[in-house]
Formats: sequence, C-alpha cells, structure tokens
Amino acid sequence: MLGALVIALGVSGAASAERPMLPPAAALAEDATGWLLDGEPLPPDYRLRLLAMPPEARLQALVFLRRAGLLTADAWPLADILNPAPAAPEKEAE
Repeated sequence: MLGALVIALGVSGAASAERPMLPPAAALAEDATGWLLDGEPLPPDYRLRLLAMPPEARLQALVFLRRAGLLTADAWPLADILNPAPAAPEKEAE
C-alpha cells in the first residue's frame, strides 16, 4: 500500500512539471489514483470513458494511466487515440 502511495505521488509530481491536464483527463487521473491506492484494476468501462473524451484529454489520460502502471494491456490504435469524441445526443424540444 505504501508503495502505491509513493508511485501515485511520484506520478502526480512528474505531471505537475509539465503542461496542466485538461479537466476530463484530470478527473480520470483523480479517479485512477484512488483505484491505484485501493489496489484496484481499471474498471471494465475505462475504454468507453476515454473514448468519450476529446482526443487531447484522452492522450493525457492514457499517458497518466500508463505511467501509473494501471494500463498494461494492449496498445491503443492511433485512430482510437486521435478520433474525435462522439457528439452528445441532442435533446428534443418539448
């Protein structure tokens, strides 16, 4: 548990010296830090969460997850990283 805390602090300290994270990526990074400290893996819907982000935030989140050691599975295809997020469905007028 202490090792996970040291890793999380190290990753967050390294990221702070760089460009600030975009809000969607920062929110996911905060959640991911909790998962890491609790010893949990990525949730099954992590890929859908990332695909819902704009590409810039998605890339930041992927880098954070990889550096934190949570993303160890298959590599992401470049198209999945760079494709725009799906548009939110429009609400019908009443």
